[in-house]
Amino acid sequence: MSRELLYQFFEENTIDLEIPTAPAVEHFYIAMRIRPETYKEIREAMDKTRDEVIFKQQPDRKEKILAEKSEIEASTTCEQIIKFMRRLTDQINKPVLVDKALEFDNEIVPEIIKILKTSLNDCFIETAVRILAMSKKDVVEELVECFDKIRYPYAQSMVLVLLGFKADETIIPWLIKKYKELKIWYPDESYCEGAYYALLEIENRFFLRQPPKTSATQ
Repeated sequence: MSRELLYQFFEENTIDLEIPTAPAVEHFYIAMRIRPETYKEIREAMDKTRDEVIFKQQPDRKEKILAEKSEIEASTTCEQIIKFMRRLTDQINKPVLVDKALEFDNEIVPEIIKILKTSLNDCFIETAVRILAMSKKDVVEELVECFDKIRYPYAQSMVLVLLGFKADETIIPWLIKKYKELKIWYPDESYCEGAYYALLEIENRFFLRQPPKTSATQ
């Protein structure tokens, strides 16, 4: 039944997969991180670009990046990590921050979910879902239960992307419902695409079918 619902959803709903909306970027990042071989290759390419372009052309930024990296790696408490999550951490140091946060997995996950309910900070939200995606803790039930209490639709969209990597196929009807709700409530935003990318990931994980045609490929 879930499989039929999923295929029907993709027949009736399309998005332009070539346009990198926020949910698309988050889906790509999480997919990259949870697949070690792919992440290693991309990380090496990013490090090469950093060394050959950013550090050579922006020496002042290099100093700030390295100083910030040292601060993150020296963190010894969950509170310190959350402070970094709330501030504008350099994109180059985001993977370092995620890895450091995972050292506090049991302690930091409940705090992250609590803050997600009311946070309006995009930087915090994006880092939070990346940490939750990599966490060994099962957060699916808690996130589904508190979803409607999450104040910021951007945070809801990012949580939906995350659930595509953590939930099983029984969540399909719920994701379709959230897609429709967000599309109606925010027609000029891409929030509903969080559910779309979650459904794509569930399809990849459980049904192994090629992605459906979209308006970009038809």
